[in-house]
Amino acid sequence: MKNIGPYIKIVCEGGKTEPNYFNGWLRSKGFKLPNPAFKAKDHSPKGVAKEAKNLYKEALTLKIPPDQIHIWAVFDCDGHAGIPEAFDLLKPFPIKIAFSNVCFEFWILLHFQRTSRQFQNCDALVNFIQNEHDPNYAKSNDHFYRLKDKIPTAIENAKWLNETYWQSDNRPAWERNPYTDVYQILLSLG
Repeated sequence: MKNIGPYIKIVCEGGKTEPNYFNGWLRSKGFKLPNPAFKAKDHSPKGVAKEAKNLYKEALTLKIPPDQIHIWAVFDCDGHAGIPEAFDLLKPFPIKIAFSNVCFEFWILLHFQRTSRQFQNCDALVNFIQNEHDPNYAKSNDHFYRLKDKIPTAIENAKWLNETYWQSDNRPAWERNPYTDVYQILLSLG
């Protein structure tokens, strides 16, 4: 089989914010894939995990070399049930998880500032972004092109949070507020 490049799928819980961001980022890196980031049919954390798992199995049946398969499951806390089960579903597979608590917007916030501030829910976080950094922020907008120059700052801020604030905390990601490891997608595929 001719190697035509990596098989990249980023299965998202959200329908616009996350897919728009990741598809813009992948295009900016020269990947010419038809919308590799998309909303899962069942956009619960377990639904995202199941769809990611099925895509991995499908890639293997297509005889794509395992080192060319890059599948990510992107979901957040945001009041969802089944988060530990979603993590468990993916343990036997080389599928990576990009998780945020309280929601994906915490990753967006890190483009603007370094913080360990906790938020009760996603609405509070969105209001904070609107009041402090971007009055026009809305969840469904395409944020990549507006934020692309701030990505190095977001990566450094997320690394700082995880390597400093959470360094000696052994709780699972879904029990950490705030938390995001979305930057791992950008580092692994960039």
